[in-house]
Amino acid sequence: MPYPCWLCDADLLETETEAVCSFCGQVQPVDYICPNGHVLCEDCQLAEPVEIIARVCEGTEERDPGLIANLIMKHPGFALHGPHHHGLIAPAVLAALTNRGQYPRRSGRAAAARDRTVDIPLAACGSRGECGAAVSVGALVSILTKATYLKDRERSLALQATAEALMTIAKAGGPRCCKQSTYISLEIASAFLERELGIAMPLTLRCAFSDQDEACKHEACPYYEA
Repeated sequence: MPYPCWLCDADLLETETEAVCSFCGQVQPVDYICPNGHVLCEDCQLAEPVEIIARVCEGTEERDPGLIANLIMKHPGFALHGPHHHGLIAPAVLAALTNRGQYPRRSGRAAAARDRTVDIPLAACGSRGECGAAVSVGALVSILTKATYLKDRERSLALQATAEALMTIAKAGGPRCCKQSTYISLEIASAFLERELGIAMPLTLRCAFSDQDEACKHEACPYYEA
């Protein structure tokens, strides 16, 4: 029985060829290919969620961090909710800025950015009032400004970015939704970077996961699409 494509749900076709992986962007031998051209190489298929963030961000040519984030979250191993979302914001934005020529390309940068927040535990939003996606906005600003705990404005900007993202997530209300928190954090990051650092970038935010979430807020969520 054919498997559905992880990106468009079309039935996959068996093949023996090489193709560009839709996630890491590398040419790899594949056993299945989507009739719409989507491919998941074996290395990406076996990757853990934290690894897929780095693979996508270091291989993509996409300039929109919202589209990068959605691609990562569509990976079959990326669960609907969980702490793997915490390490997503900073790498996705840095990848987009790199592809726009607004940030230098360096090997391992996505993994380094991701590692600043992946240690925030599951359900920290409810247990200690800390959303990892919001903290990732602060990590992003810290990286871009080269902030340290000894610096003045740079440190304040990182703290402010996290605070703005966290407050917006809090105001969204409802039970936790890691997708909504991701989208909110990306939206705050985009506005913050333009306002405070003069860095503008395109941003597309459309939820592709509402049919998977029994607690979806539907029309009460600004990113919902029926």
